[in-house]
Amino acid sequence: MDIDALNAEHRLQGSLRLREGRGGLPVIEIDNGLASARISLHGGQVLAYRPAAAGRDLLFESTRAWFEPGRATKAGIPICWPWFGRDPQGRTIHGFVGERRWTLLGTANLPSGAARVRLGISDDAETRAIWPHRFDLAVEATVGETLSVELIARNTGSQPYRVTQGLHSYFRVGDVRRTRLLGLEGCRYIDKSVGGDEAIRVQAGPVLVDREVNRIYERVPPDLVLEDPTLGRRIRIASRHSSTCVVWNPWIETARAMEDLGDLDYLDFLCVETVNAASEVIEIPSGDEVRLAAEMAVEPL
Repeated sequence: MDIDALNAEHRLQGSLRLREGRGGLPVIEIDNGLASARISLHGGQVLAYRPAAAGRDLLFESTRAWFEPGRATKAGIPICWPWFGRDPQGRTIHGFVGERRWTLLGTANLPSGAARVRLGISDDAETRAIWPHRFDLAVEATVGETLSVELIARNTGSQPYRVTQGLHSYFRVGDVRRTRLLGLEGCRYIDKSVGGDEAIRVQAGPVLVDREVNRIYERVPPDLVLEDPTLGRRIRIASRHSSTCVVWNPWIETARAMEDLGDLDYLDFLCVETVNAASEVIEIPSGDEVRLAAEMAVEPL
């Protein structure tokens, strides 16, 4: 379906339209007076979100992000499914749905003035060759005074299966070395930057970044706060259907080794990811569905 046809079916006059984005990939643009946003049909991910009163975008986009079929885009909120992280079988990190084209299922203006977008992707012969299960996966993004993203996974096969999954949120910051992430005090975490799953720590005080951070926090509270004195703002992150959080920043050497990340990009973001991972593995019975959601808001510091 081309851009004109998508606009004919889904455009919301004065608030939402589709256009050709970078790499020729279709992008949904929203500007409804409450906020502006960009959502990519490639990967089914929110690329950008900025409340009307905010000075800067809430989300980060790599200066070397890939915008092409078959590659994940390091920007905004990538979708990780049906596995999170590296796969023991050597398949693509974070699953395959972030590398594929999604279908625009619907758009709507809500009474609050927010806009809602629903995207979907289902199994086909290609996905079943990678992961032999049937599914319907949807993302609902609600763009208003806050940004809400919900991942809905339905098992359309005849047998139960297990997944790990995540909303891999990249939050833009002014200088990651000056940020503080609050709410994880006392939580146990797996420190992936220094070893495998055996490197267990307990968080003391706020999370500060002065080296590579790659941690899976378990049994976390639903509400976290990212304080950013450089940009003078506080980002509130409220998760649902998740008790696991990943905090990631690659720091200097790992950033330099990544083809799709600029050498100094590590200073400009912190990933605070709403996930089901590590010990939090989700089983989806035949015919059933599971949800994973996060709501993000920004306020002056």
